[in-house]
Amino acid sequence: MALTSAQRNKLPPSAFVIHSGPRSNWAYPIPTKSQAAKAGISETQRQNMMNAAKAYAARGDTRSSTRTVRATVNKRK
Repeated sequence: MALTSAQRNKLPPSAFVIHSGPRSNWAYPIPTKSQAAKAGISETQRQNMMNAAKAYAARGDTRSSTRTVRATVNKRK
């Protein structure tokens, strides 16, 4: 199941890998277990978001974003 806009809006800025600028530009939501629980995100959804973030970052053309996303995912497992 995809992340709903209500769930995404409940996440704090620290749950996003890229969170500078306006909220609409925040990218790669990777919440911790407690942040996900507060936003109503199941553990399965959280794991799927981590896998998707790594896949989307790998498609990008900058290695720094891929490195940053992978490091964040590994830290929040």
